[in-house]
Amino acid sequence: MMKYFLSLGSNINSKKNLEFAQEELNKILINIKSSSIHKTKAEGFEGNDFLNSIIYGESKDSFDELNKKLKNIEDAAGRNRSASKFSARTLDIDIVLQIDEKEEILFESDEIEKYNFVSQPLKELL
Repeated sequence: MMKYFLSLGSNINSKKNLEFAQEELNKILINIKSSSIHKTKAEGFEGNDFLNSIIYGESKDSFDELNKKLKNIEDAAGRNRSASKFSARTLDIDIVLQIDEKEEILFESDEIEKYNFVSQPLKELL
């Protein structure tokens, strides 16, 4: 069973979209734990504040299989994939950490060190 830490963020209907993401993640992950919600300023553009959190969950899915499911959840929330990287969004879900059964890190995103909205809620779950 793989252990995953996912970064969630939204600045369009944020509360509703994070709740939707949590409901959908409950269908594909087990042993879920959530950080508190962190409110952060938009970075790289002018826009509404973001609500961010980290979700921990376990899955038999590979990185690629889970990532595909996460993109489907984003799409179901109305994610606009043609918008620039730094823009308003309904929902963004990224795998930031993947740990295998031997507790070895298989993937660690550079976003952990780059962004407080990832590192701060992640610390709550580690």
